[in-house]
Amino acid sequence: MTTLTTMPAVDTRQLILREIEVRDAAAFCGFMMQDAYQRHIAMRLSSEAEVKAFVTRSVARQGDDRRNVFHLAAEEKYSAEAVGDGFLIMQRPRILEIGWGVHPAMWRMGFGTEIGQALLGLAFERLQADRVWCKVMSANAASVSLARRIGLKHTQSRSDYPAGGGRLSSVEIFGLTAEEYFDLPY
Repeated sequence: MTTLTTMPAVDTRQLILREIEVRDAAAFCGFMMQDAYQRHIAMRLSSEAEVKAFVTRSVARQGDDRRNVFHLAAEEKYSAEAVGDGFLIMQRPRILEIGWGVHPAMWRMGFGTEIGQALLGLAFERLQADRVWCKVMSANAASVSLARRIGLKHTQSRSDYPAGGGRLSSVEIFGLTAEEYFDLPY
């Protein structure tokens, strides 16, 4: 697997998916603490201080050639503001978990699809993953549809997945191999 100290930015139709910057903290606070956003994620940040600490940790990891976690900001081109986020986590050699989130005010605008497609490209084309997977809260119908739309295949359902903070959640697990990714239509 390729080792990257920084993740290159990805330019999509509406977004620039790039490494998180300190200036993203305010925008992240604007959506990461909303109930509509939090009900569909495992890592819940409950205060402005927690969001700022998350941003600070993410920025501090950049440039470390041992890092296995890449948190990215999804910057909307028109406003130049972070309207979403994504992550790639190298869990085992050549196996990556991906995930995405979008400001609730920006749902149904195609941002999630653009983030998901960019994450797949980074995982397979930059990090040379053999397999990528994601977990989606079962109640999050939009992200379940998004996972399928970007080519991920449903592999299992779990009703007892550890979701952080001692919570267990019902999740859908999706996956995609490198061979399947490179066979997807453009």
